[in-house]
Amino acid sequence: MTLYWVLSGCSLQSARSVAAPEPELGPPQPEIRIQAPTKPFPTETLYSLLTAEIAGSRAQYDLALSNYVQQARETHDPQIAERATMIARYLGNNQVAMEMVQIWVAAAPHNKDALANAALAYMQAGRSREAFDYSRRLMDEGGESVFQTIALNAASLDDNARALLLNDFVTQLQAHPEDEQLMVGTGILLQQQGKYDEAMQLAHQALKIHPRSIPAAILEANLLHQLKRDKEAITKMADLLEFYPDNTNLRQQYARILSHHDLALAQEQFTILTRQLPGNGDMLLSLGIIALERKDNETARNAFEELLDRDLHISTAHYYLGRMAEARQDLPEAIIHYLQVENGNDFLSATVSLVDIFVRQEDFLSAQQHMNRLRLRFPDQSEALYVLHGQTLVKHNYLFEADVVFSEGLANFATSTRLLFARAMLNNQRKRLAATERDLRQILKQEPDNTAALNSLGYILADRTQRFDEARALLDKALQLNPDDAAIMDSIGWLHYRTGKYPEALEFLRKAFATGPNSEIGAHLGEILWMLGNKEEARQVWQEGIKLAPNDPTIQETLNRLKADL
Repeated sequence: MTLYWVLSGCSLQSARSVAAPEPELGPPQPEIRIQAPTKPFPTETLYSLLTAEIAGSRAQYDLALSNYVQQARETHDPQIAERATMIARYLGNNQVAMEMVQIWVAAAPHNKDALANAALAYMQAGRSREAFDYSRRLMDEGGESVFQTIALNAASLDDNARALLLNDFVTQLQAHPEDEQLMVGTGILLQQQGKYDEAMQLAHQALKIHPRSIPAAILEANLLHQLKRDKEAITKMADLLEFYPDNTNLRQQYARILSHHDLALAQEQFTILTRQLPGNGDMLLSLGIIALERKDNETARNAFEELLDRDLHISTAHYYLGRMAEARQDLPEAIIHYLQVENGNDFLSATVSLVDIFVRQEDFLSAQQHMNRLRLRFPDQSEALYVLHGQTLVKHNYLFEADVVFSEGLANFATSTRLLFARAMLNNQRKRLAATERDLRQILKQEPDNTAALNSLGYILADRTQRFDEARALLDKALQLNPDDAAIMDSIGWLHYRTGKYPEALEFLRKAFATGPNSEIGAHLGEILWMLGNKEEARQVWQEGIKLAPNDPTIQETLNRLKADL
Protein backbone atom coordinates (compact mmCIF):
# COMPACT_ATOMS: atom_id res chain seq x y z
CA MET A 1 0.00 0.00 0.00
CA THR A 2 1.35 3.48 -0.88
CA LEU A 3 0.81 6.22 1.70
CA TYR A 4 0.74 9.89 0.59
CA TRP A 5 1.55 12.56 3.18
CA VAL A 6 -0.52 15.66 2.51
CA LEU A 7 -0.60 19.07 4.16
CA SER A 8 -2.85 21.43 2.21
CA GLY A 9 -2.17 25.14 1.86
CA CYS A 10 1.03 25.01 3.90
CA SER A 11 4.58 25.37 2.63
CA LEU A 12 6.71 23.08 4.81
CA GLN A 13 9.81 24.63 6.25
CA SER A 14 13.21 24.07 4.77
CA ALA A 15 15.48 22.18 7.16
CA ARG A 16 17.82 25.15 7.23
CA SER A 17 15.26 27.76 8.19
CA VAL A 18 15.81 29.51 11.51
CA ALA A 19 12.23 29.68 12.78
CA ALA A 20 8.90 28.11 12.09
CA PRO A 21 7.48 29.45 8.84
CA GLU A 22 4.86 32.15 8.72
CA PRO A 23 1.84 31.55 6.48
CA GLU A 24 2.72 32.71 2.98
CA LEU A 25 1.29 35.94 1.62
CA GLY A 26 0.09 35.90 -1.95
CA PRO A 27 -1.25 32.99 -4.03
CA PRO A 28 -2.07 29.76 -2.16
CA GLN A 29 0.78 27.26 -2.11
CA PRO A 30 0.32 23.99 -3.99
CA GLU A 31 -0.45 20.83 -2.10
CA ILE A 32 2.73 19.08 -1.00
CA ARG A 33 2.87 15.32 -1.37
CA ILE A 34 5.81 13.34 0.00
CA GLN A 35 5.60 9.69 -0.92
CA ALA A 36 6.66 7.41 1.87
CA PRO A 37 8.34 4.12 1.03
CA THR A 38 6.25 1.03 1.13
CA LYS A 39 6.63 -0.44 4.61
CA PRO A 40 4.72 -3.20 6.37
CA PHE A 41 3.13 -1.06 9.08
CA PRO A 42 0.54 -2.65 11.35
CA THR A 43 -3.06 -1.90 10.51
CA GLU A 44 -3.48 0.38 13.53
CA THR A 45 -0.46 2.43 12.43
CA LEU A 46 -1.77 2.79 8.90
CA TYR A 47 -5.17 3.83 10.22
CA SER A 48 -3.59 6.45 12.49
CA LEU A 49 -1.46 7.84 9.65
CA LEU A 50 -4.42 8.00 7.29
CA THR A 51 -6.37 9.85 9.98
CA ALA A 52 -3.46 12.29 10.27
CA GLU A 53 -3.47 12.83 6.50
CA ILE A 54 -7.18 13.56 6.42
CA ALA A 55 -6.81 15.95 9.38
CA GLY A 56 -3.94 17.73 7.61
CA SER A 57 -5.93 18.08 4.38
CA ARG A 58 -8.68 19.75 6.43
CA ALA A 59 -6.21 22.08 8.18
CA GLN A 60 -6.75 20.24 11.48
CA TYR A 61 -3.03 20.37 12.15
CA ASP A 62 -3.21 19.69 15.90
CA LEU A 63 -4.98 16.39 15.25
CA ALA A 64 -2.54 15.53 12.47
CA LEU A 65 0.40 16.25 14.76
CA SER A 66 -1.06 14.19 17.60
CA ASN A 67 -1.33 11.11 15.36
CA TYR A 68 2.12 11.54 13.83
CA VAL A 69 3.67 11.97 17.28
CA GLN A 70 1.97 8.84 18.56
CA GLN A 71 3.21 6.80 15.61
CA ALA A 72 6.71 8.26 15.71
CA ARG A 73 6.98 7.19 19.35
CA GLU A 74 5.72 3.70 18.56
CA THR A 75 7.52 2.99 15.27
CA HIS A 76 10.64 5.21 15.48
CA ASP A 77 10.31 5.48 11.71
CA PRO A 78 12.54 8.34 10.48
CA GLN A 79 10.08 9.62 7.88
CA ILE A 80 7.17 9.68 10.33
CA ALA A 81 9.41 11.45 12.85
CA GLU A 82 10.44 13.91 10.13
CA ARG A 83 6.84 14.66 9.32
CA ALA A 84 5.98 15.14 13.00
CA THR A 85 8.99 17.45 13.43
CA MET A 86 7.97 19.66 10.53
CA ILE A 87 4.35 19.98 11.63
CA ALA A 88 5.38 20.69 15.21
CA ARG A 89 7.74 23.44 14.06
CA TYR A 90 5.06 24.88 11.81
CA LEU A 91 2.70 25.05 14.78
CA GLY A 92 5.43 26.50 16.98
CA ASN A 93 5.32 23.54 19.37
CA ASN A 94 9.02 23.53 20.20
CA GLN A 95 8.80 20.93 22.94
CA VAL A 96 7.23 18.33 20.64
CA ALA A 97 9.56 19.33 17.79
CA MET A 98 12.53 18.64 20.06
CA GLU A 99 11.23 15.17 20.98
CA MET A 100 10.44 14.27 17.38
CA VAL A 101 13.75 15.44 15.96
CA GLN A 102 15.57 13.33 18.56
CA ILE A 103 13.71 10.27 17.26
CA TRP A 104 14.48 11.33 13.70
CA VAL A 105 18.21 11.71 14.31
CA ALA A 106 18.40 8.47 16.28
CA ALA A 107 16.72 6.62 13.38
CA ALA A 108 18.75 8.38 10.66
CA PRO A 109 22.01 9.63 12.26
CA HIS A 110 23.59 10.64 8.94
CA ASN A 111 20.56 12.41 7.48
CA LYS A 112 21.51 16.04 6.79
CA ASP A 113 17.98 17.38 7.17
CA ALA A 114 17.62 15.60 10.50
CA LEU A 115 20.90 17.05 11.78
CA ALA A 116 20.02 20.56 10.58
CA ASN A 117 16.61 20.45 12.22
CA ALA A 118 18.13 19.08 15.43
CA ALA A 119 20.63 21.94 15.49
CA LEU A 120 17.86 24.50 15.08
CA ALA A 121 15.57 22.83 17.63
CA TYR A 122 18.27 22.83 20.29
CA MET A 123 19.17 26.41 19.41
CA GLN A 124 15.56 27.53 19.84
CA ALA A 125 15.51 25.76 23.21
CA GLY A 126 18.50 27.82 24.31
CA ARG A 127 20.82 24.79 24.33
CA SER A 128 23.41 26.36 22.06
CA ARG A 129 26.32 24.03 22.69
CA GLU A 130 24.24 20.98 21.79
CA ALA A 131 23.01 22.86 18.71
CA PHE A 132 26.64 23.52 17.84
CA ASP A 133 27.45 19.80 18.12
CA TYR A 134 24.66 18.91 15.68
CA SER A 135 25.87 21.59 13.28
CA ARG A 136 29.38 20.16 13.53
CA ARG A 137 28.02 16.71 12.69
CA LEU A 138 26.11 18.24 9.78
CA MET A 139 29.34 19.79 8.52
CA ASP A 140 31.10 16.42 8.77
CA GLU A 141 28.32 14.91 6.64
CA GLY A 142 28.97 17.50 3.94
CA GLY A 143 25.85 19.56 4.70
CA GLU A 144 25.46 23.31 4.97
CA SER A 145 26.13 24.13 8.63
CA VAL A 146 24.11 26.58 10.72
CA PHE A 147 26.96 27.97 12.82
CA GLN A 148 26.16 31.57 11.97
CA THR A 149 22.50 31.19 13.01
CA ILE A 150 23.56 29.61 16.31
CA ALA A 151 25.95 32.50 16.97
CA LEU A 152 23.29 35.11 16.24
CA ASN A 153 20.91 33.46 18.69
CA ALA A 154 23.59 33.34 21.39
CA ALA A 155 22.92 37.02 22.18
CA SER A 156 20.41 35.88 24.80
CA LEU A 157 22.98 33.75 26.66
CA ASP A 158 24.86 34.98 29.69
CA ASP A 159 28.55 35.79 29.32
CA ASN A 160 29.75 32.50 30.82
CA ALA A 161 27.55 30.34 28.57
CA ARG A 162 28.57 32.39 25.56
CA ALA A 163 32.26 32.04 26.46
CA LEU A 164 31.92 28.22 26.49
CA LEU A 165 30.18 28.33 23.11
CA LEU A 166 32.88 30.65 21.78
CA ASN A 167 35.51 28.12 22.82
CA ASP A 168 33.67 25.46 20.78
CA PHE A 169 33.66 27.76 17.76
CA VAL A 170 37.36 28.58 18.09
CA THR A 171 38.28 24.90 18.32
CA GLN A 172 36.21 24.06 15.23
CA LEU A 173 37.62 27.05 13.36
CA GLN A 174 41.15 25.80 13.98
CA ALA A 175 40.19 22.61 12.15
CA HIS A 176 38.44 24.53 9.32
CA PRO A 177 40.23 27.92 9.20
CA GLU A 178 38.62 29.07 5.93
CA ASP A 179 35.01 28.10 6.59
CA GLU A 180 32.82 31.19 6.10
CA GLN A 181 30.12 30.13 8.55
CA LEU A 182 32.64 29.45 11.31
CA MET A 183 34.57 32.66 10.72
CA VAL A 184 31.48 34.85 10.77
CA GLY A 185 29.90 32.93 13.65
CA THR A 186 33.03 33.25 15.76
CA GLY A 187 33.18 36.95 14.92
CA ILE A 188 29.56 37.41 16.01
CA LEU A 189 30.26 35.73 19.36
CA LEU A 190 33.35 37.89 19.90
CA GLN A 191 31.22 40.95 19.11
CA GLN A 192 28.61 39.84 21.65
CA GLN A 193 31.39 39.49 24.23
CA GLY A 194 32.52 43.07 23.51
CA LYS A 195 35.76 41.95 21.87
CA TYR A 196 35.35 44.23 18.89
CA ASP A 197 38.96 44.30 17.69
CA GLU A 198 39.22 40.50 17.60
CA ALA A 199 35.86 40.27 15.85
CA MET A 200 36.98 42.86 13.30
CA GLN A 201 40.11 40.85 12.55
CA LEU A 202 37.96 37.81 11.78
CA ALA A 203 35.60 39.86 9.62
CA HIS A 204 38.53 41.18 7.61
CA GLN A 205 39.99 37.68 7.33
CA ALA A 206 36.66 36.31 6.12
CA LEU A 207 36.34 39.07 3.54
CA LYS A 208 39.88 38.42 2.33
CA ILE A 209 39.07 34.75 1.72
CA HIS A 210 35.44 35.37 0.65
CA PRO A 211 35.49 38.91 -0.86
CA ARG A 212 31.76 39.02 -1.58
CA SER A 213 30.57 37.47 1.67
CA ILE A 214 27.40 39.28 2.69
CA PRO A 215 27.40 37.91 6.29
CA ALA A 216 31.03 39.00 6.77
CA ALA A 217 30.27 42.42 5.31
CA ILE A 218 27.28 42.86 7.64
CA LEU A 219 29.43 41.81 10.61
CA GLU A 220 32.07 44.35 9.61
CA ALA A 221 29.44 47.09 9.24
CA ASN A 222 27.93 46.29 12.65
CA LEU A 223 31.37 46.45 14.25
CA LEU A 224 32.17 49.74 12.55
CA HIS A 225 28.85 51.10 13.84
CA GLN A 226 29.63 49.97 17.39
CA LEU A 227 33.09 51.52 17.11
CA LYS A 228 31.40 54.77 16.02
CA ARG A 229 32.92 54.55 12.54
CA ASP A 230 29.60 54.80 10.72
CA LYS A 231 30.93 56.69 7.72
CA GLU A 232 33.17 53.74 6.87
CA ALA A 233 30.32 51.29 7.41
CA ILE A 234 27.99 53.29 5.17
CA THR A 235 30.59 53.57 2.40
CA LYS A 236 31.40 49.85 2.46
CA MET A 237 27.76 48.79 2.45
CA ALA A 238 26.86 51.19 -0.33
CA ASP A 239 29.68 49.74 -2.46
CA LEU A 240 28.55 46.20 -1.73
CA LEU A 241 24.94 47.03 -2.62
CA GLU A 242 26.08 47.95 -6.11
CA PHE A 243 27.08 44.33 -6.57
CA TYR A 244 24.07 42.90 -4.72
CA PRO A 245 21.19 45.36 -5.12
CA ASP A 246 18.60 42.64 -4.44
CA ASN A 247 20.11 41.49 -1.15
CA THR A 248 17.52 42.69 1.33
CA ASN A 249 19.48 41.72 4.46
CA LEU A 250 22.35 43.91 3.34
CA ARG A 251 20.03 46.78 2.45
CA GLN A 252 18.23 46.55 5.80
CA GLN A 253 21.50 46.86 7.68
CA TYR A 254 22.52 49.76 5.46
CA ALA A 255 19.20 51.52 6.10
CA ARG A 256 19.41 51.02 9.86
CA ILE A 257 22.89 52.54 10.08
CA LEU A 258 21.79 55.41 7.85
CA SER A 259 18.91 56.10 10.24
CA HIS A 260 21.47 57.32 12.78
CA HIS A 261 22.97 59.84 10.36
CA ASP A 262 20.87 60.65 7.32
CA LEU A 263 17.13 60.16 7.70
CA ALA A 264 16.43 61.16 4.10
CA LEU A 265 18.71 58.44 2.72
CA ALA A 266 17.39 55.96 5.29
CA GLN A 267 13.85 56.68 4.16
CA GLU A 268 14.92 56.15 0.55
CA GLN A 269 16.35 52.73 1.44
CA PHE A 270 13.29 51.65 3.39
CA THR A 271 11.13 52.74 0.47
CA ILE A 272 13.15 50.41 -1.76
CA LEU A 273 12.81 47.64 0.82
CA THR A 274 9.02 47.98 0.89
CA ARG A 275 9.09 47.34 -2.87
CA GLN A 276 11.54 44.45 -2.59
CA LEU A 277 9.64 42.91 0.33
CA PRO A 278 6.00 43.75 -0.40
CA GLY A 279 3.80 43.21 2.61
CA ASN A 280 6.72 43.05 5.05
CA GLY A 281 5.36 44.78 8.16
CA ASP A 282 8.76 45.59 9.64
CA MET A 283 9.84 47.51 6.56
CA LEU A 284 6.57 49.44 6.36
CA LEU A 285 6.78 50.29 10.05
CA SER A 286 10.38 51.50 9.75
CA LEU A 287 9.45 53.61 6.74
CA GLY A 288 6.52 55.16 8.60
CA ILE A 289 8.54 55.99 11.73
CA ILE A 290 11.41 57.55 9.79
CA ALA A 291 9.02 59.52 7.55
CA LEU A 292 7.23 60.77 10.67
CA GLU A 293 10.54 61.83 12.18
CA ARG A 294 11.27 63.76 8.99
CA LYS A 295 7.80 65.34 9.13
CA ASP A 296 6.93 63.65 5.85
CA ASN A 297 3.43 63.10 7.17
CA GLU A 298 1.90 61.88 3.94
CA THR A 299 4.40 59.04 3.55
CA ALA A 300 4.12 58.19 7.24
CA ARG A 301 0.33 58.10 7.19
CA ASN A 302 0.27 55.95 4.04
CA ALA A 303 2.70 53.48 5.63
CA PHE A 304 0.74 53.19 8.87
CA GLU A 305 -2.59 52.88 7.05
CA GLU A 306 -1.15 50.16 4.80
CA LEU A 307 -0.13 48.28 7.94
CA LEU A 308 -3.75 48.42 9.09
CA ASP A 309 -4.96 47.27 5.67
CA ARG A 310 -2.62 44.27 5.88
CA ASP A 311 -3.35 43.49 9.57
CA LEU A 312 0.31 44.01 10.45
CA HIS A 313 1.64 45.82 13.55
CA ILE A 314 -1.94 46.97 14.15
CA SER A 315 -1.47 48.46 17.62
CA THR A 316 1.72 50.29 16.68
CA ALA A 317 0.12 51.70 13.53
CA HIS A 318 -2.87 52.96 15.53
CA TYR A 319 -0.53 54.50 18.10
CA TYR A 320 1.41 56.51 15.51
CA LEU A 321 -1.74 57.51 13.65
CA GLY A 322 -3.09 58.69 17.01
CA ARG A 323 0.03 60.76 17.60
CA MET A 324 -0.27 62.31 14.15
CA ALA A 325 -3.94 63.14 14.71
CA GLU A 326 -3.16 64.68 18.11
CA ALA A 327 -0.36 66.77 16.61
CA ARG A 328 -2.80 68.34 14.15
CA GLN A 329 -5.33 68.84 16.97
CA ASP A 330 -7.77 66.30 15.58
CA LEU A 331 -8.52 64.95 19.04
CA PRO A 332 -11.59 62.83 18.13
CA GLU A 333 -9.52 60.88 15.58
CA ALA A 334 -6.62 60.62 18.02
CA ILE A 335 -8.96 59.12 20.63
CA ILE A 336 -10.28 56.57 18.11
CA HIS A 337 -6.74 55.40 17.29
CA TYR A 338 -5.46 55.35 20.87
CA LEU A 339 -8.44 53.25 21.95
CA GLN A 340 -7.39 50.55 19.47
CA VAL A 341 -3.87 50.13 20.84
CA GLU A 342 -3.79 46.75 22.56
CA ASN A 343 -1.43 45.52 25.26
CA GLY A 344 2.16 45.78 24.00
CA ASN A 345 5.07 48.16 23.64
CA ASP A 346 2.88 51.14 22.75
CA PHE A 347 0.02 50.43 25.14
CA LEU A 348 1.28 52.51 28.07
CA SER A 349 2.17 55.50 25.86
CA ALA A 350 -1.23 55.34 24.17
CA THR A 351 -2.98 55.15 27.55
CA VAL A 352 -1.03 58.15 28.86
CA SER A 353 -1.89 60.16 25.73
CA LEU A 354 -5.55 59.16 25.82
CA VAL A 355 -6.04 60.04 29.49
CA ASP A 356 -4.15 63.27 28.93
CA ILE A 357 -6.59 64.24 26.16
CA PHE A 358 -9.61 63.47 28.34
CA VAL A 359 -8.20 65.52 31.23
CA ARG A 360 -7.28 68.46 29.01
CA GLN A 361 -10.85 68.49 27.79
CA GLU A 362 -12.06 68.26 31.41
CA ASP A 363 -13.85 65.07 30.43
CA PHE A 364 -13.14 63.44 33.78
CA LEU A 365 -15.95 60.93 33.36
CA SER A 366 -14.48 59.47 30.15
CA ALA A 367 -11.05 59.31 31.78
CA GLN A 368 -12.50 57.49 34.78
CA GLN A 369 -14.55 55.07 32.66
CA HIS A 370 -11.56 54.26 30.45
CA MET A 371 -9.30 53.57 33.42
CA ASN A 372 -12.02 51.39 35.00
CA ARG A 373 -12.20 49.33 31.80
CA LEU A 374 -8.43 48.94 31.75
CA ARG A 375 -8.36 47.81 35.36
CA LEU A 376 -10.92 45.13 34.55
CA ARG A 377 -8.89 43.99 31.52
CA PHE A 378 -5.52 44.13 33.27
CA PRO A 379 -6.12 43.62 37.00
CA ASP A 380 -2.41 43.05 37.65
CA GLN A 381 -1.77 46.61 36.40
CA SER A 382 -4.57 48.20 38.42
CA GLU A 383 -2.30 49.87 40.99
CA ALA A 384 -0.08 51.40 38.28
CA LEU A 385 -3.17 52.65 36.42
CA TYR A 386 -4.36 54.53 39.52
CA VAL A 387 -0.94 56.20 39.75
CA LEU A 388 -0.94 57.10 36.05
CA HIS A 389 -4.47 58.55 36.22
CA GLY A 390 -3.77 60.61 39.30
CA GLN A 391 -0.44 61.94 38.06
CA THR A 392 -2.06 63.05 34.79
CA LEU A 393 -4.58 65.06 36.80
CA VAL A 394 -1.77 66.58 38.89
CA LYS A 395 0.10 67.50 35.73
CA HIS A 396 -2.84 69.65 34.62
CA ASN A 397 -3.38 71.03 38.15
CA TYR A 398 -6.65 69.23 38.87
CA LEU A 399 -5.51 68.53 42.41
CA PHE A 400 -8.87 67.75 44.04
CA GLU A 401 -9.70 65.19 41.31
CA ALA A 402 -6.22 63.67 41.67
CA ASP A 403 -6.75 63.28 45.42
CA VAL A 404 -9.98 61.39 44.76
CA VAL A 405 -8.18 58.99 42.38
CA PHE A 406 -5.24 58.35 44.71
CA SER A 407 -7.56 57.80 47.67
CA GLU A 408 -9.71 55.39 45.67
CA GLY A 409 -6.56 53.53 44.69
CA LEU A 410 -5.45 53.30 48.31
CA ALA A 411 -8.87 52.01 49.29
CA ASN A 412 -8.09 49.04 47.03
CA PHE A 413 -4.32 48.88 47.64
CA ALA A 414 -3.91 50.09 51.21
CA THR A 415 -0.20 49.25 51.45
CA SER A 416 0.83 50.57 48.03
CA THR A 417 3.94 52.71 48.58
CA ARG A 418 3.59 54.06 45.05
CA LEU A 419 0.12 55.43 45.75
CA LEU A 420 1.08 56.64 49.21
CA PHE A 421 4.06 58.51 47.82
CA ALA A 422 2.02 60.01 44.95
CA ARG A 423 -0.65 61.23 47.38
CA ALA A 424 2.01 62.58 49.75
CA MET A 425 3.56 64.65 46.96
CA LEU A 426 0.10 65.90 45.99
CA ASN A 427 -0.66 66.92 49.58
CA ASN A 428 2.71 68.63 49.81
CA GLN A 429 1.82 70.61 46.70
CA ARG A 430 -1.48 71.54 48.39
CA LYS A 431 0.44 72.69 51.53
CA ARG A 432 -1.21 69.97 53.63
CA LEU A 433 1.77 69.13 55.84
CA ALA A 434 0.04 66.77 58.27
CA ALA A 435 -1.44 64.64 55.47
CA THR A 436 1.88 64.63 53.64
CA GLU A 437 3.78 63.50 56.72
CA ARG A 438 1.19 60.84 57.54
CA ASP A 439 1.57 59.12 54.15
CA LEU A 440 5.37 59.33 54.18
CA ARG A 441 5.51 57.95 57.72
CA GLN A 442 3.28 55.07 56.61
CA ILE A 443 5.73 54.27 53.80
CA LEU A 444 8.65 54.30 56.26
CA LYS A 445 6.71 52.06 58.65
CA GLN A 446 6.41 49.52 55.84
CA GLU A 447 9.82 50.16 54.30
CA PRO A 448 12.23 51.79 56.78
CA ASP A 449 14.97 52.06 54.15
CA ASN A 450 12.87 53.71 51.44
CA THR A 451 15.27 56.49 50.43
CA ALA A 452 12.67 58.43 48.43
CA ALA A 453 10.40 58.71 51.50
CA LEU A 454 13.34 59.46 53.83
CA ASN A 455 14.60 62.20 51.55
CA SER A 456 11.17 63.70 50.85
CA LEU A 457 10.10 63.85 54.47
CA GLY A 458 13.51 65.15 55.57
CA TYR A 459 13.46 67.89 52.96
CA ILE A 460 9.86 68.91 53.73
CA LEU A 461 10.61 69.15 57.47
CA ALA A 462 13.75 71.19 56.76
CA ASP A 463 11.97 73.49 54.31
CA ARG A 464 8.60 74.01 56.00
CA THR A 465 9.18 73.52 59.71
CA GLN A 466 11.72 74.13 62.44
CA ARG A 467 12.03 70.39 63.15
CA PHE A 468 15.62 70.35 61.96
CA ASP A 469 16.83 67.49 64.19
CA GLU A 470 14.17 65.15 62.79
CA ALA A 471 15.02 66.28 59.28
CA ARG A 472 18.74 65.67 59.87
CA ALA A 473 18.16 62.12 61.17
CA LEU A 474 16.04 61.24 58.13
CA LEU A 475 18.45 62.76 55.61
CA ASP A 476 21.57 61.27 57.22
CA LYS A 477 20.01 57.83 56.94
CA ALA A 478 19.04 58.47 53.31
CA LEU A 479 22.58 59.60 52.47
CA GLN A 480 24.06 56.58 54.20
CA LEU A 481 21.85 54.32 52.09
CA ASN A 482 22.51 56.19 48.84
CA PRO A 483 25.60 58.42 49.14
CA ASP A 484 25.71 59.39 45.44
CA ASP A 485 22.12 60.61 45.12
CA ALA A 486 22.03 64.25 43.98
CA ALA A 487 18.54 64.84 45.40
CA ILE A 488 19.65 63.75 48.88
CA MET A 489 22.74 65.97 48.69
CA ASP A 490 20.48 68.85 47.69
CA SER A 491 18.19 68.21 50.68
CA ILE A 492 21.11 68.13 53.12
CA GLY A 493 22.52 71.27 51.55
CA TRP A 494 19.16 72.98 51.98
CA LEU A 495 18.99 71.84 55.62
CA HIS A 496 22.41 73.41 56.25
CA TYR A 497 21.22 76.60 54.54
CA ARG A 498 18.08 76.70 56.69
CA THR A 499 20.18 76.25 59.86
CA GLY A 500 22.63 78.98 58.86
CA LYS A 501 25.57 76.70 57.98
CA TYR A 502 26.32 78.40 54.67
CA PRO A 503 29.79 76.89 53.93
CA GLU A 504 28.43 73.36 54.47
CA ALA A 505 25.35 74.22 52.43
CA LEU A 506 27.48 75.49 49.55
CA GLU A 507 29.63 72.35 49.58
CA PHE A 508 26.66 69.97 49.37
CA LEU A 509 24.76 72.04 46.81
CA ARG A 510 27.77 72.36 44.51
CA LYS A 511 28.28 68.60 44.62
CA ALA A 512 24.57 67.96 44.05
CA PHE A 513 24.43 70.25 41.00
CA ALA A 514 27.58 68.67 39.55
CA THR A 515 26.20 65.15 40.13
CA GLY A 516 22.66 65.62 38.85
CA PRO A 517 22.00 69.13 37.60
CA ASN A 518 18.34 70.16 37.51
CA SER A 519 16.33 73.33 37.97
CA GLU A 520 15.44 72.76 41.65
CA ILE A 521 19.03 72.12 42.70
CA GLY A 522 20.05 75.08 40.54
CA ALA A 523 17.53 77.28 42.36
CA HIS A 524 18.97 76.25 45.75
CA LEU A 525 22.61 76.62 44.71
CA GLY A 526 21.91 80.00 43.12
CA GLU A 527 20.18 81.17 46.30
CA ILE A 528 23.08 80.31 48.61
CA LEU A 529 25.53 81.92 46.19
CA TRP A 530 23.35 85.04 46.08
CA MET A 531 23.17 85.18 49.87
CA LEU A 532 26.96 84.84 50.07
CA GLY A 533 27.38 87.75 47.67
CA ASN A 534 28.48 85.68 44.64
CA LYS A 535 25.73 87.19 42.51
CA GLU A 536 27.33 86.73 39.11
CA GLU A 537 27.92 83.02 39.71
CA ALA A 538 24.37 82.75 41.09
CA ARG A 539 23.00 84.19 37.85
CA GLN A 540 25.08 81.73 35.80
CA VAL A 541 23.74 78.79 37.81
CA TRP A 542 20.15 80.01 37.47
CA GLN A 543 20.56 80.51 33.72
CA GLU A 544 21.91 76.98 33.39
CA GLY A 545 19.00 75.66 35.43
CA ILE A 546 16.49 77.45 33.20
CA LYS A 547 18.11 75.88 30.11
CA LEU A 548 17.70 72.43 31.68
CA ALA A 549 13.95 72.98 32.28
CA PRO A 550 12.61 76.11 30.57
CA ASN A 551 9.04 75.53 31.78
CA ASP A 552 9.87 74.81 35.42
CA PRO A 553 8.80 77.82 37.55
CA THR A 554 11.11 77.00 40.50
CA ILE A 555 13.94 79.35 39.57
CA GLN A 556 11.60 82.19 38.66
CA GLU A 557 9.88 81.81 42.02
CA THR A 558 13.28 82.01 43.71
CA LEU A 559 14.17 85.15 41.75
CA ASN A 560 10.89 86.77 42.74
CA ARG A 561 11.32 85.90 46.42
CA LEU A 562 14.90 87.24 46.53
CA LYS A 563 14.03 90.20 44.30
CA ALA A 564 16.96 89.09 42.15
CA ASP A 565 17.46 89.49 38.41
CA LEU A 566 19.27 87.65 35.68
